[in-house]
This record gives sequence, C-alpha cells and structure tokens, in this order.
Amino acid sequence: MKKLLLFVFLPCFSFAQIDSTDIIVKKMMEKQKIVGLSLAVIKNGQAIVNKGYGLANVELNAPVTSETVIRLGSVSKQFFTTAVMKLVEEGKLSIDDSVHKFFPDAPETWRPIQIKHLMSHTSGLQREAPAYDNFKIQPDLDVIRSAYNLPLVFKTGEKYQYCNLAYFMLAEIIKQVSGRPWQDYIQEKLFVPAGMTHSYLTDFYRIIPNRAAGYMHKRDTLINATAMLGIRPSGGFLSTSSDMINWEKVLSKKDIILKKDNWEKLWEPFIKTTARAESKEYYGFGWLIDEYKGHKLIVHGGSNIGFRSVFARFVNDGLSIIILTNTDEANPRAIANALADYYFRK
Repeated sequence: MKKLLLFVFLPCFSFAQIDSTDIIVKKMMEKQKIVGLSLAVIKNGQAIVNKGYGLANVELNAPVTSETVIRLGSVSKQFFTTAVMKLVEEGKLSIDDSVHKFFPDAPETWRPIQIKHLMSHTSGLQREAPAYDNFKIQPDLDVIRSAYNLPLVFKTGEKYQYCNLAYFMLAEIIKQVSGRPWQDYIQEKLFVPAGMTHSYLTDFYRIIPNRAAGYMHKRDTLINATAMLGIRPSGGFLSTSSDMINWEKVLSKKDIILKKDNWEKLWEPFIKTTARAESKEYYGFGWLIDEYKGHKLIVHGGSNIGFRSVFARFVNDGLSIIILTNTDEANPRAIANALADYYFRK
C-alpha cells in the first residue's frame, strides 16, 4: 500500500518542484545565456519574490541581489510620461500643447505634433535623431535639432511607430518647464516620494555602488558589452528590483505623485500598435496595453547594449513581474510570461 501511495503522489510532487519560480528562472537563464538577473514578483500589493540570480560582475564573481543596480532601458519611459502628467497637475503645461511652444525654431512640419503624440509614439518623427551617438555626451537640444531637416515618416497621429527622439523632446520639455535638469525633477517628484533610494541617471562615469556590468556574447564567448557613454532620455535610468517594487506600490495605490485620473490616463489605449486585426496591443503614454492569454497586461520592455528588462503588470490578477538582466541576448518578456503562467495556476 505504501508503494502504491508513493507511486500516486510522486508525479504531483515532482511537478510542483519543477514548476517553481527558481527552476523556471534558472532554466530560462541557461537557455538564454543570461549572466545575471534580478527578479521581483508582487502579488496583491505584497512582494513575494525579490532576489537575484547569477552574477552582476563576472570578473569579481559578484552575485546579483535585490540591491544590484541595473540599466532599465526603455522601462524608463514611464518616468518621463509620469513627470509630464505631474507638470500637467501643476498647471504648467497641457498634453495638447504643440511642440512649437517649446521648440519655436522647429520646422513648420512639426507644428501639428503635440506632447501627447510624443508620449504615444504617434508624432511621425524619425525613430532616432542623426546626432545621437552612444559614445558622445551632448545636450539633448543638440540631438533634437539634428532632426529638424528630416521629413516626417507619416502624418502626425496617423499611426504608431516607436520613437526615441520623441522622448528626448519630452526630457527637454520637462527641463524647460520645471526649470531644472530632467533627472533632478524626476528624482525629486517621483523617486523621492516613491522611496526609490537607489535609482540613478545612466551616468557612465559616476561611481554607483552595486552597479552591474553588462555582457554580450561573441559567438559562444562571453565578453563585456560595449560601454554606452551617451545619456539618452529614452532609456535614462538605472534601478534595483527593490526600488521597482516601491514604484509598483505607487502605481497600484494611484494616490501618490499623481491623482488617480492622471495615473489612469497613462494606461488608456491611445493608438493600436499594428494593423493586424487579431492584435489587441495598444500604446498609451509610456506603456503598452495588451492581453496575455486573456489576462489584461500593462507592460514595457527595455533594451540597452548589454542589458534587457521588462515591467509586466497583470492588473486584473493583482500580479506584477519585474525582470532586470545584464545580458544583451536576454529575453525577459519570455521569462515574465513563463512566470505568469505559473502564478496564474497557483
């Protein structure tokens, strides 16, 4: 009888072990050749996972922890759109303002572009400005002006096309309207009230404790990722999984930093991202709004050389998954989906 019971229950026990968070993450890290990863899982407002896997620095054999500082890439875009909405609440601008109000020397073809078009990737501007250089530190305004002679890719508001140049412009607008560098405004108005004490500008030269190194593969050989010296507002910040948990709490409460109505404007579908009829993906302001297996998903990924990240919020399930990695080939969205499958079953 004992042998029979063992035979009956062993498969269930094994399945539970195989399907655990750690095993899912480690298996996918191995498959994607990820050097280091920081993971936060928040369920119904409580952080149920906040830990690191692998190495933050291979040469020093330094492990990733919940306090490892990793580049967010375009996950940073939500901070810029939140900052814009904060300035709206302060009565200092409107998302319907034309960019000519802030860039009076811009070409006439830019006159129809409003702040909301910059926030939603519907401006028609080229994805990148010609002057941007990963290896050059220069004023945002110089980068923006280098695009003045370029034609619009499409009529403003007509469709969605991802545009990093637009976020350079949002950064410059934040600077002009607030009267201080955009990183200082975001630090004071967003990070401080959120309790994000270890979130920083992507300054290559500054000494930042616990900063992760970035990696990439040359064929099968692991090498240091190419250093990005230039600071691009479209991916302007570094952070930790602990800080991002604090930010998620702010997003969930919707009564800190912004009023509830203005938080929800960020997540309203503004434009469909593709003409494919079967797609349910829209872009809001700094966020994608989509579905995953019938679960509403508010999400954004990030990519810098040597770093990949994702912030996924399954809002109707009370589940958020944040993944920060220091490897160029990583696909954190796939890991977040695999973890979501697991937590949906729990």
